[in-house]
Amino acid sequence: MLWILDIGGALMLLQGIAPIVQRMSGTDPEESFFIVNAFPENQGLASTVLVLGGIVLLSAAVRVRRGRRG
Repeated sequence: MLWILDIGGALMLLQGIAPIVQRMSGTDPEESFFIVNAFPENQGLASTVLVLGGIVLLSAAVRVRRGRRG
């Protein structure tokens, strides 16, 4: 179960951060298959939501693991 949270969180972080990195490196992120391309007028907001969602999923997995140990 926890690996689903780990994979989901990592994918959300990747989908949120990669377009920003591509834009900074000079590559057009609209040529890639990122979820944020579905929201052309709100790409910044979509990236932020994906990054925050990924952080929430990964931190939830960490909290569950700590709870199981102690």
